[in-house]
This record gives sequence, C-alpha cells and structure tokens, in this order.
Amino acid sequence: MNSSESSAKPNDKNSFKPISAFHLYYQLTYMAAMASAGLSRSRTFLVAAEAKSPVATYFAAINTLVTEFRYDYPEACRIVGNKAKSDNVKSFLLRLSDALRSGEPLAEFLTREAEIQGQDYQNDYERNLEGLKQWSNAFSSILMSVALIIIIQMVSGMIYSTEAGTMGGMVVAGIAMSGFGAFVIYRSAPREVMTGRAIDGSPEQRQALRLMRLLLPIGVMAGMVLRVIGLDFSFVLMIVAAMLLPIGIVSIRSDKKVIKKDVEFSTFLRSAGGMATSSGTTVKQALTRIDLTSFPVLEGDIDRLSKRLQARVEPEICWRLFGTESGSRLINEVVDIFYGAIKMGGDPEKVGYVCSLFVARTTALRSKRRLTASTFAGLATVMETVAAGLLVFVLSIINSFAIMVEKVMPKNTDALSSAPQMSLSMGQFSPSDLQFLQFVTILMVLSIIAVGAAAILACTGGLKLKYFFYLSLGLFIAGVSMLIVPPMVASLLKVNA
Repeated sequence: MNSSESSAKPNDKNSFKPISAFHLYYQLTYMAAMASAGLSRSRTFLVAAEAKSPVATYFAAINTLVTEFRYDYPEACRIVGNKAKSDNVKSFLLRLSDALRSGEPLAEFLTREAEIQGQDYQNDYERNLEGLKQWSNAFSSILMSVALIIIIQMVSGMIYSTEAGTMGGMVVAGIAMSGFGAFVIYRSAPREVMTGRAIDGSPEQRQALRLMRLLLPIGVMAGMVLRVIGLDFSFVLMIVAAMLLPIGIVSIRSDKKVIKKDVEFSTFLRSAGGMATSSGTTVKQALTRIDLTSFPVLEGDIDRLSKRLQARVEPEICWRLFGTESGSRLINEVVDIFYGAIKMGGDPEKVGYVCSLFVARTTALRSKRRLTASTFAGLATVMETVAAGLLVFVLSIINSFAIMVEKVMPKNTDALSSAPQMSLSMGQFSPSDLQFLQFVTILMVLSIIAVGAAAILACTGGLKLKYFFYLSLGLFIAGVSMLIVPPMVASLLKVNA
C-alpha cells in the first residue's frame, strides 16, 4: 500500500477534490473490511489514509488534525467534513463524527454505511446510464446531420458555384460537431476504469499491445506506399483495415475474458473466505482445497497464486501479481482489501463476504452498461455505413453528371458561340473541382469513422486498444462503399466512366 497520499494537509485547497460515488463506496468497503479485524480507532483511521482512493486524502487530513493539532477524532471528522467539496463525503464524515461521539462500534457503523453507499452508487450509475442512452441516440442523429450538411453543400455545387473556403468551413464545422458528440458521450458514460495497464496486465492485453506496436506503423506505412504507387483508395482502406483488425480482435477477446473474471472473482472471494474459516486454516491452505473447475476463466490465475504461495514467495507480492496479471482493475483493487484485512486479523469469511458484495454490485451494474453500449455500437456502425454510402453515392452522381455534361457539350468554338448561354453553372466542374470534392468526401468519411469509433469506445469502456476494432470495421465499410457504389451509380445513369 502506498501511504504517500497521507501527507496532504487540511489547508491544502487541492487536497479536497470532488469524490465520485464509486470512490466513496470503495473507501467504505475498504474501511469496513479493515475494521472487521478489530482494529483500534486510531489504527482504523491510519489504515483509511493508506487506501488507494481519493477519499484517503480526507482521512489523512483527519489524522493530521489529531496527531499534530491534538483534536479528538469526532471533532476532526466534523472540521474536515465541513471543508469537503462533495456532499456525499461531507454527509458521511459528519455522520461518522456523530457515531464516534456516541460510542457506536466503528465496525458496525462502517459496514452499514458501506451498504447504504452501495445503494447510492447504484442509483448514480443507473442515472448516468439513462443519460448515456439519450446522448447515444443524439450522437447517431449528429452523424447523419453532419453527413447531410456536406451532401447538401456538394449538391448545391451542381447548381451554382461554391467557393472552396465555404466548403472547407462546412467540413471543419461538421468534424467539430461530430467530435463534440463523441465528447458528450465520454462525459455521459459512467467514469470507471475497467482494466489495468496493458503492459502489466493479462497475456491477452500484452499481446494486443505488442500487435499495436507492430501492426500500426506497418499499416500506416503500407497505406502510404500503396497510395503512392497508384492503388485505388478503396483497396488501400481495406488493406489497412485488415492489418489493424488483429489488434481489435485480441482486445475484444481480452475484454470479454476480464468481464468473466470479474464475475467469477465475486464467487471466489466467498469460497476462499468460507473455506478458510470453516476449516480453520489460512487462505493459503484454503486455496489448495477449492475446486478450481468452478472458476474456468479465473482458474489459471488462482493456480499461479496458489503455487507462488506454496513456494513461500512473499504473500503480498503474490496477491499483488494476482491482481495485476488478471488484467482487471476491479480485481486489482479488491485484492488489496481482501488480503490487507486478513493480514490484520480479519475473519476470512466476513472479509470475503464484504468484498464479494462490492464486486457483485459493480459487475451487475457494468452488465447493464454493456447492454446499452452494445445497442449503441450496432446503431453507430449502421449510421457510419449509411453516412459513408451516402457521401460516396453523391460524389459518384456528381462525377457521372459531369461526364454526361462533358459528352453533350459542343466541342468546337463555333458551336459554343452559337449555343444558348446558360445562366447557371450547372455541371460546370473542372478537374480541380472534382478532385477537391473527392478530397472532401474522403476526409468526411474518415472523420466520421474515427469519431464514431471513439464514441463507441467511450460508451463501452474497457481496454482502449478496442478502438482499433471499431476503426478497422469502419475503414473496411468505407473501402467497400468506395468500391461498389461508383459502379452502381454509373450503371444506373448508364455512364461509362
């Protein structure tokens, strides 16, 4: 445990930051598990200041008031609580002050508060999900609106001359609008970290990171080289998408495995704690008696943990590696609570039950988020497909229309001078105009794909390398659209391009 955070002073304005419902729930679960070991009041507050949570800063300030300014704990809790920026933290610290002053057992108070805060966290999470649902629908509308704005601007160019600056301004505005929509999705989604660092995580996460470092530069360079040698841009997009797809596939598989590990971890905590208490043994010995087939996804991690403990490796190192190598941030955080409380003398069954409730509630709420995210991911992918198809379709119509006008217009000067003068510049596209429209179309298609992939990732959460799965899928869709739409338009208009 890292105690560096405990040096914050109560008069440090930056030390008291707003606290989310999840962080307070984690802190209370941590304190309830530690207090179940029968720690003294002073020891409980010292341990609370060492938790890996932003709330620990408040308890560090309480300890400072008690040790350096000779306040008692109830008064210190009241002073720090009144300075808290978050209403939930303020309310808890004031209740804690009253409980300490009345002599209520600290372990019972913290267990009850953890359960109540769990309900608050659940309500807050579900409210965020409702907001996320509304904004996900709005984002799909924004994507189509951006595409339609550019389409209207392109079609208007067939009727009257449009300056490149005006078209460029509309493109920038469209990209900004779609980017703002993705940012709103990011802000609306529940703020939680589901996975740890890929470089230290599960084998699948490390593999995805290695693939990204290898395939991303190769894919970018291959795309540039293929474009320089004259390969059609649609094939370039599909080739680049194929090269980036393995990164996304491995990342998706890794995320699914982490989700299953989180679900099994809740049961594992209850099993390990119950086995240790009922058999009167340590958790180390209990791990050898548990039927690991009950945890098919977590079995390998538990087996490595047990073997390391049996090999007399430092237990703290074993449990830390177990949390890190699982690839789950939730497991990594709760392992600290489980092992730390048992190390201090807590009953394994009770500690395992408290930690299991925390994990079970968190995984249940995340399953609701995945339901919302999967719906949005499908809808956003469809919208990207429609937007890319429409943009390429309109560009193909403009190109075909320009060819038709070029064929019917007289070629010699005498015929041109005798022909009626047109008051509109309909169809009068120069090669540079068509090239500019093609550039605008490609830029908008790629922007919509990149922003859409970012929005899907923000909605689903999890390993950030999943971005390449949604990006490669969008690039492939764009490549297919650019490959099949122009011939379809040419056949419909009976133009031989």
